[in-house]
Amino acid sequence: MRILVVGAGIVGAALADRLARQDEVTVVEAEGPGAGTSGTSYAWINANDPEDPSYHRFRTEAMSTWRRLAAEFGDPAWYRPSGHTTWAAADDAKTRLADRVARLARLGYAAEPIDPGRLRELEPHVQAPPDALIAHYPDEGFVHGGPAARALAERARESGAAVVTGHRAVRLTTEGDRVTGVRLDDGRDLDADLTICAAGRDSPALLETAGVALPLVDPSEPGSAAPCLVATTSAAPGVVNGLVHAPGLSVRPAEGGGLVLEAVDLDAGVDESASPALIQEVGTELLARARVVMPGLTAEVAEMRRCVRPLPVDGYPLIGSQRPGLYTAVTHSGITLGPHLAVLIDQEVHGHASPALDAYRPDRAGS
Repeated sequence: MRILVVGAGIVGAALADRLARQDEVTVVEAEGPGAGTSGTSYAWINANDPEDPSYHRFRTEAMSTWRRLAAEFGDPAWYRPSGHTTWAAADDAKTRLADRVARLARLGYAAEPIDPGRLRELEPHVQAPPDALIAHYPDEGFVHGGPAARALAERARESGAAVVTGHRAVRLTTEGDRVTGVRLDDGRDLDADLTICAAGRDSPALLETAGVALPLVDPSEPGSAAPCLVATTSAAPGVVNGLVHAPGLSVRPAEGGGLVLEAVDLDAGVDESASPALIQEVGTELLARARVVMPGLTAEVAEMRRCVRPLPVDGYPLIGSQRPGLYTAVTHSGITLGPHLAVLIDQEVHGHASPALDAYRPDRAGS
């Protein structure tokens, strides 16, 4: 089968890697593999929300897929099963965290409260308030999204895939109701038996060229939850070992030896018109918060990156056929889910139904 994958973030790259083993695969990526959201996001691999047990199980299966994939690559440096530590200080937040840990544990997920001594063992340079409720999730981790996507795309290339970079797919091409491929920004048409849209935040615009709708949160709307700002610091070796979520700050090691910093409450107003002054202000505040959590931190903010997450309106993945010759694979949790989705979609496009995907079809009620 001639399969065209649009997008080489973690979802598209994992699909190409999987499909190229038996199909004629072409990947189209406007920049380079992992250069977009996958390479700028916090990239947390987890199933930390117990609210929907079915989706929780889906994510725990995805975590297992990551472990198998990493083993295939010889446990590469871009896969970091580092564990995750978090705490709550306010009474209401403590209640919520204790409830989350208990519910996750009942679901069989590795989640446990820990004491300050254990926190010091796990994260010697991190300081929590003395009366904080602290929790640890040993099976969670993160990836360096850019290197991971590049490794997957390169293995796909080694399996025979063509990786077309530097050109954007500007519209879907059609014959009647069937999607037959894409047109690139240089006027070339790439034909395929199946086109898979894995273009993340750019998917709605591409799909709309064939009259296909995709319910993603609009990142350009004031107050949109899709954009966020992520800071990377200068070198800070050994300051944190894994993922740390403190009230008002998320931190993990960065690819180059610094830290990745993010705070949900600081993302308000960082839409596409966000000024350089606002972005700098957010970076200054992130660093100030980091120095409270890690009192010995001497690093400075080296880079601020604006990440636009593909957020389905109802929060769940959008996976499945939308027209003859067209399959869509778009999700917010691309880092966690990408390789697992690739396994299931590979089965599905080759005639084996994937019931695990049935709850996440793009045409589900209410979408």
